[in-house]
Amino acid sequence: MSRKICLVGGEDVHKRIQLSQYLIDAGFDVTIIGTSKQSFPDNVTYVNYNLKRNLSPINDYKTIVWYRDFFNRNHFDLIHTFDTKPAFLVPLALKNTNTPITRTITGLGTIFMSKSVLSTGLRFIYKYLHKKVKARVYTTIFQNLDDRDVYLNNGLISKPNYKLIYSSGIELKDFNDRALRKNNPFKFICVARVVYEKGIINLLEASEKCKTLGYHFKVLLVGPIEENTKRLNKDILDEYKDVVTVLGERQDVLELLLKSDAFVLPTFREGFSRVLLEAAAIGLPIISTNVTGVRDFVRHNQEAILIEPKDSEGLSQAMITIATNKDLSNKLVENALKRVEQFSLENVSKQYITIFEDAINN
Repeated sequence: MSRKICLVGGEDVHKRIQLSQYLIDAGFDVTIIGTSKQSFPDNVTYVNYNLKRNLSPINDYKTIVWYRDFFNRNHFDLIHTFDTKPAFLVPLALKNTNTPITRTITGLGTIFMSKSVLSTGLRFIYKYLHKKVKARVYTTIFQNLDDRDVYLNNGLISKPNYKLIYSSGIELKDFNDRALRKNNPFKFICVARVVYEKGIINLLEASEKCKTLGYHFKVLLVGPIEENTKRLNKDILDEYKDVVTVLGERQDVLELLLKSDAFVLPTFREGFSRVLLEAAAIGLPIISTNVTGVRDFVRHNQEAILIEPKDSEGLSQAMITIATNKDLSNKLVENALKRVEQFSLENVSKQYITIFEDAINN
């Protein structure tokens, strides 16, 4: 008899499709709940629901009511969450039920990086809600040690009830092609949500600096524009349109990566960056930052060039180095191709299956 599991997420829940195939092969009947508009395979039951990314008390209450109704009507042997809000909304909604709940903390997000008054208030609410539901969660999975330490130090989990699984995994067989890296002019690509915390301003400034120094690189910025504030907005992006081409959200990201020469991600913090795994798997030299969720995968001058966050000058110098030092770039690519094998979806799925079976059996 197959075991029924429900994976709960948000807008990028389609990224769990490949994991679900490993779960199905292991004997699980998989249902996925999310807000994704992507298509799902026939052997996965997909249910779309309403979940607001930002704090919204009225909408969050409606989501809790929806969870209660859905899980009252549908029985599962295990429920696993993948996104920030479901990590506490699901156990809060099901506080008085018995179905085991596990969750993956894929990153702590803006509220743990920002020092604004709003973020301070949101952190207080976030911690309060996690403390309220921590006894209801069987296992919390972290993708890096820093996130785990935040939860431990704030009493959001108890020591025995966590596991570490670095990254969400990457299906290496989907990345058999290698980037040719023969463009003229040299082409950099950054794939990220276009928000301040991804270091977008630093990418813009660094690209401008490279041009000032006589290096006419082509720089692509790929991802949804999700911020419209004084520190980052469309007008600011337009100011740099002669050095950075903003493509927005695209469905052909892999093709764009394969046609590039190097990958750049000047982020301030990550849970564990999947796009770095993808860039490494197709043989792009990487420039990123020495921060949580990046240094768990790549090391400076081994698999990538790592600079400090918010360092536009350092980023420009790294871009010039990658574009002009072919021997270094080739070394980074070779090392990263070996390193990424440790983060295959096959390895990651085995770890998840072990945790899920333990939760169900106990």
